[in-house]
Amino acid sequence: MPIQIMMPALSPTMEKGKLLKWLVSEGQMVNPGDAIAEIETDKATVEVEAVDQGKVAKLLVPEGTEGVKVNTPIALLEGGSPGATLKTHVRPRVETAKLATGASPVRTEPRPATAPFPETAIGAGAVIGRSRLVGDHGPGPARAGVPMSGLTPSERVGSPKTQYIRSGDTDADPVAGWLVVVKGPGRGGFRPIYVGMNSIGRETNQRISLSFGDDMISREEHAFIAYDEESRQFYLQHGGKANLVRLAGRPVLSPTELQPYDLIRIGKTTLRFIPLCGPDFAWSDELTDA
Repeated sequence: MPIQIMMPALSPTMEKGKLLKWLVSEGQMVNPGDAIAEIETDKATVEVEAVDQGKVAKLLVPEGTEGVKVNTPIALLEGGSPGATLKTHVRPRVETAKLATGASPVRTEPRPATAPFPETAIGAGAVIGRSRLVGDHGPGPARAGVPMSGLTPSERVGSPKTQYIRSGDTDADPVAGWLVVVKGPGRGGFRPIYVGMNSIGRETNQRISLSFGDDMISREEHAFIAYDEESRQFYLQHGGKANLVRLAGRPVLSPTELQPYDLIRIGKTTLRFIPLCGPDFAWSDELTDA
């Protein structure tokens, strides 16, 4: 039975977009990862890729159609289980995103291949640009005599192992983005990412606590996500555990820059990275009234 390909949401606030160009034709076979269309929003033109295999049965929305609402069927694939009509979303290929004005691509080169280090040679604390992912394995007690309401998010959880980077003029680290569970235990849940360094693990003393029942995730420091407000960039780093952290299917062996809507796999859990901060916004910006 047919698989409906739906208009994707390319940002948390996107409600509709323009189907700029089809990159496939009716009758063509597509596989997961194949580019199938270019979608234009008010901020960018993004090439999107299939997540299912099948033959393109029908292109439902013509090229150049504006105002296509999110979750509207835009194409049909032949495939799926008999007697059922499945719905699936294409996903953005962030490395091909371009400014809608036609300026130079934001990121046109493919993600560099991960260095071919053996699993036993994983290092930690490497430096990328101006951001260093810092792991402090000493104690980190909360400030004595300070009520819970006066503590930063990293101090409220007790004695985390991670030494957090503080933003300059803020008393508490604000949210910089989110991780949304799209597959595995806890599907549909989410966790905030704070400015600075965020440790990821199952325990509640982790800044990003994935306490959804996935026992393949280490209790503490399975991975780290850092948001560097100076460069306005996010980085993912492994925690040196036996179960590798994967980004877009590739093992993360050194600190790696995250791109919007990247898929991160830890254990049996797949997470979608949703940024708030970045080139267009940081908490240090002076905002005018809406």
